[in-house]
Amino acid sequence: MKQIISAPDNEWIDYIARMWLLGNQISQDVLGEKMDGGPQDLDRLQRILNSGKIPVSNTQELQSLGILFGKVFVNETPHYDWWVVEDEYGKDACVRFKETTLLIFPQTMISKRVEDGEEINVHDMFVGLREKLEIIRKENYADI
Repeated sequence: MKQIISAPDNEWIDYIARMWLLGNQISQDVLGEKMDGGPQDLDRLQRILNSGKIPVSNTQELQSLGILFGKVFVNETPHYDWWVVEDEYGKDACVRFKETTLLIFPQTMISKRVEDGEEINVHDMFVGLREKLEIIRKENYADI
Protein backbone atom coordinates (compact mmCIF):
# COMPACT_ATOMS: atom_id res chain seq x y z
CA MET A 1 0.00 0.00 0.00
CA LYS A 2 1.24 3.43 -0.92
CA GLN A 3 1.61 5.90 1.93
CA ILE A 4 -1.32 8.34 2.16
CA ILE A 5 -0.86 11.60 4.07
CA SER A 6 -3.97 13.55 5.02
CA ALA A 7 -5.05 16.36 7.29
CA PRO A 8 -6.33 15.06 10.61
CA ASP A 9 -10.08 14.67 10.74
CA ASN A 10 -12.08 15.35 13.92
CA GLU A 11 -11.36 11.86 15.26
CA TRP A 12 -7.60 12.39 14.92
CA ILE A 13 -7.76 15.92 16.31
CA ASP A 14 -9.61 14.51 19.32
CA TYR A 15 -7.06 11.71 19.68
CA ILE A 16 -4.08 14.10 19.63
CA ALA A 17 -5.87 16.40 22.09
CA ARG A 18 -6.68 13.50 24.46
CA MET A 19 -3.09 12.30 24.36
CA TRP A 20 -1.87 15.83 25.07
CA LEU A 21 -4.30 16.07 28.00
CA LEU A 22 -3.01 12.75 29.37
CA GLY A 23 0.57 14.02 29.16
CA ASN A 24 -0.44 17.28 30.82
CA GLN A 25 -2.12 15.31 33.63
CA ILE A 26 1.08 13.29 34.08
CA SER A 27 3.02 16.53 34.35
CA GLN A 28 0.61 17.84 36.98
CA ASP A 29 0.75 14.56 38.92
CA VAL A 30 4.53 14.14 38.78
CA LEU A 31 5.75 17.75 38.83
CA GLY A 32 2.76 19.78 39.97
CA GLU A 33 3.15 21.81 36.76
CA LYS A 34 1.00 22.23 33.66
CA MET A 35 2.30 21.90 30.13
CA ASP A 36 1.78 24.86 27.80
CA GLY A 37 3.37 23.79 24.52
CA GLY A 38 6.34 26.12 24.93
CA PRO A 39 10.05 25.30 25.07
CA GLN A 40 9.98 24.97 28.87
CA ASP A 41 7.93 21.80 28.33
CA LEU A 42 11.15 20.11 27.18
CA ASP A 43 12.55 20.59 30.69
CA ARG A 44 9.31 19.31 32.18
CA LEU A 45 9.46 16.22 29.95
CA GLN A 46 13.04 15.59 31.05
CA ARG A 47 12.09 15.85 34.72
CA ILE A 48 9.15 13.49 34.22
CA LEU A 49 11.43 10.94 32.55
CA ASN A 50 14.10 11.37 35.22
CA SER A 51 11.50 10.80 37.94
CA GLY A 52 11.09 7.17 36.87
CA LYS A 53 7.37 7.39 37.64
CA ILE A 54 6.25 6.25 34.19
CA PRO A 55 6.72 2.48 33.91
CA VAL A 56 8.45 1.21 30.78
CA SER A 57 5.41 -0.98 30.21
CA ASN A 58 2.99 1.97 30.08
CA THR A 59 3.19 2.67 26.36
CA GLN A 60 0.16 4.98 26.30
CA GLU A 61 1.59 7.31 28.94
CA LEU A 62 5.00 7.29 27.25
CA GLN A 63 3.39 8.06 23.92
CA SER A 64 1.45 10.93 25.48
CA LEU A 65 4.84 12.41 26.41
CA GLY A 66 5.77 12.08 22.75
CA ILE A 67 2.68 14.07 21.80
CA LEU A 68 3.80 16.77 24.25
CA PHE A 69 7.23 16.74 22.56
CA GLY A 70 5.53 17.03 19.17
CA LYS A 71 3.43 19.97 20.36
CA VAL A 72 6.57 21.88 21.32
CA PHE A 73 8.16 20.94 18.00
CA VAL A 74 5.17 22.21 15.99
CA ASN A 75 4.92 25.39 18.07
CA GLU A 76 8.63 26.18 17.84
CA THR A 77 9.47 25.06 14.30
CA PRO A 78 7.93 27.00 11.40
CA HIS A 79 6.12 25.16 8.60
CA TYR A 80 5.53 21.91 10.53
CA ASP A 81 2.07 20.73 11.58
CA TRP A 82 0.12 17.64 12.59
CA TRP A 83 -1.03 15.26 9.85
CA VAL A 84 -2.10 11.61 9.64
CA VAL A 85 -0.23 9.01 7.62
CA GLU A 86 -1.76 5.74 6.49
CA ASP A 87 0.25 2.82 5.15
CA GLU A 88 0.21 -0.97 5.23
CA TYR A 89 0.64 -0.85 9.04
CA GLY A 90 -2.37 1.39 9.70
CA LYS A 91 -2.82 5.06 10.55
CA ASP A 92 -0.65 7.21 12.80
CA ALA A 93 -0.33 10.85 13.78
CA CYS A 94 2.76 12.51 12.37
CA VAL A 95 4.30 15.94 12.02
CA ARG A 96 4.89 17.07 8.45
CA PHE A 97 6.93 19.80 6.79
CA LYS A 98 4.55 21.84 4.64
CA GLU A 99 2.89 19.50 2.12
CA THR A 100 5.92 17.28 1.57
CA THR A 101 6.86 13.72 2.46
CA LEU A 102 9.20 14.95 5.22
CA LEU A 103 7.57 13.38 8.27
CA ILE A 104 8.41 12.69 11.89
CA PHE A 105 6.52 10.59 14.39
CA PRO A 106 6.91 12.27 17.79
CA GLN A 107 4.34 10.05 19.50
CA THR A 108 6.81 7.16 19.56
CA MET A 109 10.09 9.09 19.82
CA ILE A 110 10.17 8.89 23.59
CA SER A 111 8.37 5.57 24.13
CA LYS A 112 10.67 3.60 21.81
CA ARG A 113 13.79 5.02 23.44
CA VAL A 114 12.49 4.28 26.96
CA GLU A 115 11.43 0.77 25.94
CA ASP A 116 14.91 0.20 24.44
CA GLY A 117 16.54 1.32 27.69
CA GLU A 118 18.17 4.38 26.15
CA GLU A 119 19.11 7.44 28.16
CA ILE A 120 17.12 10.38 26.83
CA ASN A 121 18.20 13.98 26.84
CA VAL A 122 15.00 15.67 25.67
CA HIS A 123 16.64 19.00 24.82
CA ASP A 124 19.42 17.34 22.81
CA MET A 125 16.86 15.16 21.03
CA PHE A 126 14.83 18.26 20.13
CA VAL A 127 17.81 20.27 18.87
CA GLY A 128 19.27 17.27 17.02
CA LEU A 129 15.95 16.54 15.35
CA ARG A 130 15.59 20.12 14.17
CA GLU A 131 19.16 20.13 12.84
CA LYS A 132 18.72 16.85 10.96
CA LEU A 133 15.40 17.92 9.49
CA GLU A 134 16.88 21.21 8.34
CA ILE A 135 19.66 19.32 6.50
CA ILE A 136 17.08 17.04 4.86
CA ARG A 137 14.88 20.02 4.01
CA LYS A 138 17.76 21.90 2.34
CA GLU A 139 18.82 18.81 0.37
CA ASN A 140 15.35 17.79 -0.79
CA TYR A 141 12.99 20.75 -0.46
CA ALA A 142 15.20 23.82 -0.88
CA ASP A 143 12.79 25.46 -3.29
CA ILE A 144 9.75 25.13 -1.00
